[in-house]
Amino acid sequence: VQRLSREKSKIPVVALMGYTNSGKSAIMNRLLSMSQREDKTVSSENMLFATLDTQHRKITLEQGSEFILIDTVGFVSKLPHSLVEAFKSTLEEVQYADLLVQVVDSATDENKDFHIEVTNKVINQLGAGNKDRLMAYNKIDIASERPLDASGHDSVCISAKTGENMDLLLEKIKEKIFGSRVEMSLLIPYDKGNINSYLCENAEVISMEYKDTGTLIRGRFSREDAYRYDEFKVEEEV
Repeated sequence: VQRLSREKSKIPVVALMGYTNSGKSAIMNRLLSMSQREDKTVSSENMLFATLDTQHRKITLEQGSEFILIDTVGFVSKLPHSLVEAFKSTLEEVQYADLLVQVVDSATDENKDFHIEVTNKVINQLGAGNKDRLMAYNKIDIASERPLDASGHDSVCISAKTGENMDLLLEKIKEKIFGSRVEMSLLIPYDKGNINSYLCENAEVISMEYKDTGTLIRGRFSREDAYRYDEFKVEEEV
């Protein structure tokens, strides 16, 4: 039901993936605090399976710019087959995500290369291997050296604990999920008020001005919405 609601709203979905204790929940909480949503934080403990349920939170940025962040259950090695299958059921949310953020413990995980490999394998088994991906090397505040990324994906070194480079992580997420948006101006007739409401909820509205013939909306729109409402496009503000 939640997934159908998200698909209907067309809000982008970002899924955090990785081994248990890599810091996925801490990253979610840090991003929530950056978007003034600290009241929606999730459990983040230094223990196995601190997150057993898939957590969903809305990250709201500037007006009209928001996405759903999913904190998936953490992986561990050598699980019983039946438990692995149960986790795959929980992890199926990644199939519907627009972006995967693969979180890696860059400081205390001595087997991080192996764990990256296992995570990649599970992602492929879930049918999400072709999803756009961002590598997030966490815990650099206590790492002896910066990790070298050989994944072939875009990457960033962060510390969810101290906040170091979390703004860069957020910028990279925004670039990947909103980078294809089209900036344009639309003049929406007053008898099409439902379009105004839709765009305010689903687009990044930069400005809104009431003209004689309708509402002039300047913003950044998805390519689908830009095409859908092309008839209302104006080249210059009127």
